[in-house]
Amino acid sequence: MGKQVIITVKGTQLNEYDDVDSQEFITTGTYYIKNGVYFIMYSESEITGMAGTATSIKAEPGRVTLNRMGTSQHKQVFETGLRHSVYYRTPFGTLYMNVTASMVDVNLTDSGGSINLEYVLEVDNQKVSDNRLALTVREA
Repeated sequence: MGKQVIITVKGTQLNEYDDVDSQEFITTGTYYIKNGVYFIMYSESEITGMAGTATSIKAEPGRVTLNRMGTSQHKQVFETGLRHSVYYRTPFGTLYMNVTASMVDVNLTDSGGSINLEYVLEVDNQKVSDNRLALTVREA
């Protein structure tokens, strides 16, 4: 189901000490549309620290849902101005996280496109970082 695509994920974190950490990950995955909603699926790798985890993204106007299953597990929702909480299960333990998105930009078409997110990440109700996530999808 769906078509094979090349997915680029670039994440940037700015912590309270103004330290910037950026990571870029390029992989292949599956992309399809159902009832006007876009779905992106790919496997994580050692590069992301989540080998053995499958990621699926559901993208609709103004809302992005990221779901991870496997060695790491969580379901995170991004909506502009809204705070969403989740338990994030990893092989090293479980974290209680909050994400408040300041920007959710979904610009996808049948042939690909982009998702851009800006959000604040909190762990145990303490701000950890300001974040940007840019995901692009293009036909393989």
